[in-house]
Amino acid sequence: MGIARIAAAGLVFLGLSLISGGAEAQSKPFKQARFPCGAGIAQNYTGGFQKAAFSLADVPAGHLRVQFVGHSTFLVRSPGGVKVITDYNDNYRADVVPDIATMNIQRGNHSAYDIQPGITHLLRGWSTDGGVQRHDVTLRDVRVYNLPTNLENFGSGLTNFSSMFIVQSSGLCVAHMGHLAHLLDKEQFYRIGRIDVLLVPVDGRVTLSYEELVRNIKGISPRVVVPMHFNVFATLDEFLVQAERQFKIKRIKGDTIQVSKTSLPEKTEIWLMAPGEHGFGGPGGPPL
Repeated sequence: MGIARIAAAGLVFLGLSLISGGAEAQSKPFKQARFPCGAGIAQNYTGGFQKAAFSLADVPAGHLRVQFVGHSTFLVRSPGGVKVITDYNDNYRADVVPDIATMNIQRGNHSAYDIQPGITHLLRGWSTDGGVQRHDVTLRDVRVYNLPTNLENFGSGLTNFSSMFIVQSSGLCVAHMGHLAHLLDKEQFYRIGRIDVLLVPVDGRVTLSYEELVRNIKGISPRVVVPMHFNVFATLDEFLVQAERQFKIKRIKGDTIQVSKTSLPEKTEIWLMAPGEHGFGGPGGPPL
């Protein structure tokens, strides 16, 4: 390979890194081979995370439990007893204090000022210093990392205003799409990796149009899609009109699902979960 080709390849890799927020030069590359989902780089390996042989949260080994707390907030529990809340905020609180809390955007229903004591990792999805925010943490049998989204360049370099957060455990990957407000391209789909459960905002106007959202869902190709981020069921129905043309719709009784590799559908399905007791937070619903 000539010097020119080597240089060109290096520039391509640098450009790809910038798209997903990999421009943070001081961060060390994550060793990727052990994990089934991506890490914001253009590689995706098969394989599984180590399985827990215990069940502190009454979640069987090889499973994850996902509870729809309300609006865009979910509680994910692992067999090792790790509790992850995404989006963590002041308005929708689960009945437990999480070990890991993620906040995708600095916005009322998606971030918190009142932080509960006892949280081991509090992860903000937006840039706090003008750069690109990156997280990659592991606690017992759970790994959580972000993929920076809604990137802008104001002349001094890239910065991001939101993030997708991926929760990985038991060989499963649950992704919270956050406030993603743009279409993803082929390379970005590749970086996201294999997603089993995708939590998607269906407001249809603040984040993505329904047509754009369906395109992103098809590109990620998760096994299960859970709609969120809607104030009233009429908004959800508008999304379903678009989605039912291409995906099977399944209605879940209650606000909680428990998934494993063997329980997931072969093709993408939309699973409708009812928000928990916190519901929509008011007659007209809270601001999105």
